[in-house]
Amino acid sequence: MRGWPMLYGPGESWYAKPDAGGWIVSPAEEEPVAPMDAWADDTVLAEGLARYEAHVREPVTRPVATWAGLRTFAPDRALAIGEDPGAAGFFWLAGQGGYGFQTAPAAAALLADLLLGRLPVLAGEVVAALSPGRFRG
Repeated sequence: MRGWPMLYGPGESWYAKPDAGGWIVSPAEEEPVAPMDAWADDTVLAEGLARYEAHVREPVTRPVATWAGLRTFAPDRALAIGEDPGAAGFFWLAGQGGYGFQTAPAAAALLADLLLGRLPVLAGEVVAALSPGRFRG
């Protein structure tokens, strides 16, 4: 499966991607919950796999492992990366939602640049658009 592309279901109702010699299939669900220890809900997993199988030829025979995590979203659904305007020295890297796989390298590079006081590689308007200061009234 190495070299296979990442796949998305209609309306991002699931996604699948190669990982560590296997194939990750995610139901890509979004259910608002309070912060907690996340756990893989069997019903959500089954629904997600059924949505995936409706669009592929190869059935899922047996999940090797299951995992759950909390996905965070900013109010505008964009990443929040940078120093908190109300707490000097506190930096945010939040709001990845379900896009951590794709955004992690660039988001981490931007955060490193900001933490180390370097000029970010990203354009200034992009850095400003991702700044947590955009939520300040």
